[in-house]
Amino acid sequence: MADARDETTWMVLELTSRGDQAAEEGDLEPLLRKQASLDHAHPVFIPVATFFHQGSRTVFTAMEGYAFVASGVDYNTQTKLGNNPYVKRILSRGRGVRRVVETVPDSKVQEIRQELARLIGIEIHEGARVRISDGPLRGITGKVLELTDADAAVLIEMRSIRTIRTIPRFLLHPVDEDEPVLV
Repeated sequence: MADARDETTWMVLELTSRGDQAAEEGDLEPLLRKQASLDHAHPVFIPVATFFHQGSRTVFTAMEGYAFVASGVDYNTQTKLGNNPYVKRILSRGRGVRRVVETVPDSKVQEIRQELARLIGIEIHEGARVRISDGPLRGITGKVLELTDADAAVLIEMRSIRTIRTIPRFLLHPVDEDEPVLV
């Protein structure tokens, strides 16, 4: 049986107005990773999805003004995250050496992800071309074959592979039909 203490917890970053703008432009995650020297595999969740479709920009926000970084980073990384123009503060209690970073359980972040998926899901339909926004298939485009409440069956065709993968809907962004396909 899994121990609840092994569940991922998330630091909560309160964003500045510049951070909110970067989130809406889709640039916040790479900026945070660069500022704090976070490994590309370390989980970061920005509860904002931005995409361009049919010539217009669409922004979906599940929680304005905040971003989440999986806990388990060292003090130096926390300091870099908290001292940049995109983050107002990392939610914590106490001061100085008694400062303790507040975290939220993964289940709460998953609820926010589901809300974002619900918002984006309105734009995704069977037959739509989509781009995968995170994970090992990040940047790959495909065609939605089937939808469920949480996932989509996506046909991915590349030079040497043709596969159908089940992808969480919150990781899919609609793309224009005339946008180039990444293979």
